[in-house]
Amino acid sequence: MRKILPLFVLLLFAGNALAASVELGIDEVLIVDNTTVTFDVPQNNPNLVFLFLDGENSSLAKGLHFGESVLFEGVNYTVGSLDLNTLTLKLHLSGNYSTFKVLKKRDFEVSLVESFDAYVKVKIKNTGYYEINDTLVVSAQGVEIEERDIDLKPGESLTLKISPAYNQLTFMLRNAKLSKSITVASLEELVTIERIWKDGKLHVLLRNHGDPVNVTLKLLVSGMTFDKKEVFLNSKEETEVVFDSDITQGTILLDYGVIKQESFYFEMPKVSLVRAEKENEKLKIWLRNDGKVGFSGKVSVYQNSVLVGEPYFIDVTIKPNEEVYLEFKVPEDTQILTVMVTSSSYSATFPISLKAELTAKAVNSYAKGVLGGTVSYVIAIVGNGKVEFGISGLPDSIKAYFYYGDTQVKELDVVQNAQVTLVLKLPNLPQGFVLNEPIDFNVMVNDIEIPLKLEVSGVGILPVYGDNWLAKVNYTSEYHHVDLPYRVFGNGITPPFAFEPWEGEKIAILYGRYIRQGKDLRIHLLDRSGKIIDSSTQERGRSDYLVFNESEFMIMVEGEGYFEGILLVSDYINELKNLSFELKKREFGEGLRTFIINATSLRGQKLRFSLSSDRDVELKVYYFTLNNEKENFDPLSTNFKGVFRGRGKAIEGELGIRSYEDFIAVAVIGEGNVTLNFEKAGRGVEVGELKSKEVYLIVAALMALLALVVYLEKKIG
Repeated sequence: MRKILPLFVLLLFAGNALAASVELGIDEVLIVDNTTVTFDVPQNNPNLVFLFLDGENSSLAKGLHFGESVLFEGVNYTVGSLDLNTLTLKLHLSGNYSTFKVLKKRDFEVSLVESFDAYVKVKIKNTGYYEINDTLVVSAQGVEIEERDIDLKPGESLTLKISPAYNQLTFMLRNAKLSKSITVASLEELVTIERIWKDGKLHVLLRNHGDPVNVTLKLLVSGMTFDKKEVFLNSKEETEVVFDSDITQGTILLDYGVIKQESFYFEMPKVSLVRAEKENEKLKIWLRNDGKVGFSGKVSVYQNSVLVGEPYFIDVTIKPNEEVYLEFKVPEDTQILTVMVTSSSYSATFPISLKAELTAKAVNSYAKGVLGGTVSYVIAIVGNGKVEFGISGLPDSIKAYFYYGDTQVKELDVVQNAQVTLVLKLPNLPQGFVLNEPIDFNVMVNDIEIPLKLEVSGVGILPVYGDNWLAKVNYTSEYHHVDLPYRVFGNGITPPFAFEPWEGEKIAILYGRYIRQGKDLRIHLLDRSGKIIDSSTQERGRSDYLVFNESEFMIMVEGEGYFEGILLVSDYINELKNLSFELKKREFGEGLRTFIINATSLRGQKLRFSLSSDRDVELKVYYFTLNNEKENFDPLSTNFKGVFRGRGKAIEGELGIRSYEDFIAVAVIGEGNVTLNFEKAGRGVEVGELKSKEVYLIVAALMALLALVVYLEKKIG
């Protein structure tokens, strides 16, 4: 036992001992835990190495030859080989220490912070053991460009901004004779022109990507300076500079220590003379701008290069696709004139002959109407003579009538000028044309052909059914939305109602007041061309519905006389399944999905449902069999009249299905990625059903009692 104990103690201490070999340069420091080690070699005796060891509480300097050692604070330092060319000493360490590292006595590193065409910004960091108190010299391509004194403790750094920018830079500590070089691969633009646009004035949007900077902008036209602006841009700032000019072509020159330029060109206005008329001394002209930019300038009237119009000029502004009317006083016997349109960047001339020729044009060449309605065009005729009217290119289902005043005409004797109105009566169904697609046709006035355009759509937006919904409607749309109930009304038949494109199996269901009135309605499903695809066949007194898969469709309702009801188009679930979908905010401002479930196979059982979502959503469940229950369906109302309501990221519930159940309605409101699961559950007590049956029995008993009373009164009387 006595022999084993010393061996155990020896092994215990040996477990904490380390050994390593280190190469240490004459310009480096070895740090072993809290001890710093340096060395020096006498010039007259290169075989002798002086080790300098500094600890927390003591220090030691000792000359050693190859293979000799010194023990300092538990660590043994043994001198190894010495490379006299590089003055690098191999030092062997052994003993109790945890870490060691080698640092340069004096060293620094240079790293690029940002590089722009106006300046380069670098970071200078002291990576050596000792403090740097020296002069930093910066040079580029061998030329000294900057000099400054620096004082950096170990690990400290400073940021240096060098202007102008260079691709190759050298940094040298003058006293320490240390130098570093960096290469700048690319220089970004400090100031960029983001956008140039024109609205009567010239606008330039500048962006500064770096430090604050003064910028001079020059507007050059044909190489000459037209205007000049000076601005100050803060760091990362965007600034709009405005030149009081409407020139359409030129160059923007930027000067922020770096000079660069960007050319611009804007399309010119396209002013045309639409019509000219003369009545005695009054000249009437109509000018139109068919360009993409507005025109602002002057209009004058000349005869043989002589200004004859009064006033001499009229200031006018013509927006794109806009027409203006002007009047001048000219000599009464004038027949040939020239209209001149001028601005600082645009000019046009229009010679006109004022001979009395018959002309005709449409005041409005485009009209849009709805099925079952009418649209009108005004045809202006100037001159003298008899004219006949005709139509070409119009579908047979659209009827055309010409009116002069309140009189329907097919021909007319025109004296100087006349206006005729063309009225088109649109059919209830799109026959021979497609909704929302332009119809090109022509009006014939004698041999003058006037091209016109017509566009026919379904009815406008139907009012959304619900308590609080009208307060939320702040949009217009040419489509009705799936999942929202709408109020629908008509007389005999409605025009088609266009719905948004929607994939998957859907149900269109009609309910509401018409059922209480005992009227029989039918739902017609149409494609976008107006062709009827399918129609509902439910008997009188029941909700009409259609199940279909068409993604692009329209709905039309046919009935007896005047009727009112509620129309809902929604996703349809014929058999229970699990659903996953992304609930997003839709055009009407809410995220909404509605599902109508076929409940006939679930009668007398329970429907269990669960919802999970990555964001809070609201789940509403409604009975959707009886007419009044369907009328209670208002998913976006705060006045909830359904049978289940829950909110959160995880919602569960179940619902008893009555023995006469047809449909269940489920609505999910909000935004998020939603998974909705349905499954059958066991049978349960159907309290709601019992209550409903009790009510029907009571009503039947009262009706029977009332009939008995009436019978007895007649008998006694």
